[in-house]
Amino acid sequence: MYNGNKMLKSAHGFTLVELLVVMAVMAIVGVFTLANYKSFGEDQNFKNAALDVQSFLRLAQSNSTSGLKCQSQDTLGWIVVFTNATELDLECQNSSGITSSLKKLSLPADISISGITTGISNCPFGTTVTFAPLYGTMVSSCGSSSIIITLLNSKTSNTKQVIVEQGGRIYAQ
Repeated sequence: MYNGNKMLKSAHGFTLVELLVVMAVMAIVGVFTLANYKSFGEDQNFKNAALDVQSFLRLAQSNSTSGLKCQSQDTLGWIVVFTNATELDLECQNSSGITSSLKKLSLPADISISGITTGISNCPFGTTVTFAPLYGTMVSSCGSSSIIITLLNSKTSNTKQVIVEQGGRIYAQ
């Protein structure tokens, strides 16, 4: 309000400077939130890929321990083949020795297997992990008591490991 030459102090509201400061703070918070959200999404996709590999290995193990038959015949083993850097293959071998491919797992874009090791030596692609019937213990074509599969996210350069121990324990870290 204006009363002659004096402005009365009863007028309430925000000044233009105050509004601009609030808008600037909100914009800064929004930019950081968006950047962190994209990073969070990448991390979740990578974590899910590692869990997918772990689940694929556990599927072979559980098929083996449950005595699931391969093409209506007794099964000699359930096998996971690390075909290449982005693909795994689930196979079963029946009592006649015939191996059949049953399911494939393809890793998402930007995520790949950077290495398969025994902790001592590197294993080539084509390495197999076989789970024996009944007990679900692991036998690797690399000839080791355990195998370490290292996944790489090419966008962030982060790595995760999926470890399969001879006794059957499978975990990601």
